[in-house]
Amino acid sequence: MEKSQRHALILQRITRDGILAVAPVASEIGVSEETIRRDIKEMERQGLVRRRHGGAELPDPLAEPSWQERMRSNAVGKCAIGHAVARLVRPGDSLLIDAGTTNTFVAQALKDVSNLTVVTNSTDVARALAFRPDNDVYMAGGRLTSDDGASLGQSAIAFIAAFRVRLAIISAAAVHATDGIMAHKAAEAEFTRAAMGRADHVILVADRTKLDRTAVVRVAGLNAVQTFVTDASVPESLAEALASAGVTTVIAD
Repeated sequence: MEKSQRHALILQRITRDGILAVAPVASEIGVSEETIRRDIKEMERQGLVRRRHGGAELPDPLAEPSWQERMRSNAVGKCAIGHAVARLVRPGDSLLIDAGTTNTFVAQALKDVSNLTVVTNSTDVARALAFRPDNDVYMAGGRLTSDDGASLGQSAIAFIAAFRVRLAIISAAAVHATDGIMAHKAAEAEFTRAAMGRADHVILVADRTKLDRTAVVRVAGLNAVQTFVTDASVPESLAEALASAGVTTVIAD
């Protein structure tokens, strides 16, 4: 059985049973337990499962992992999203970019685009793009979160109210067919809503681990964005909801 088939079987069993034990699955498909452990480790890096003693389980859809864990999770997919977004940005563009691991990859991909005006609440985004002397980078003030270095709260929202940009590039903790764009914290949702309101065109970025899942706080409906960039085929129900909302979906390669 090929690796992709094993991964599909592992995910199917965990979804059905809630947990998966390594030994029975290895015996069933005729591979070593070490092979299944390697599969689980790779799937955990992609954010699809969570390792536990003797096996794996589904990650908690409402819990937010640490910043370091989120940066490692599906880094290849997030990098692809970053480059796909960079192709939508023109030299001389004005951008409002919120904080998030996917947008950190977006900022890294934008290093080759010249003469950008960037407004952000992310120290990582600001640091990545401020090194170019032809860029103008504005960092929203306010209290910085200890985990990801994001500036949130009313002072950050008041700061971005002074700008009007062509593109807002926003991230999400989850994207759901019914509940729309979701965040883990109310302060994050408030900032993202404000950012969306200061742009002519909103690009939503979310990797495969966020698709058709929910989080604690609703940010906005899918009809609040114009373009959605992800790294995998979108589940049917979500794809239909995006199409109904008039959203253009871009799958990064």
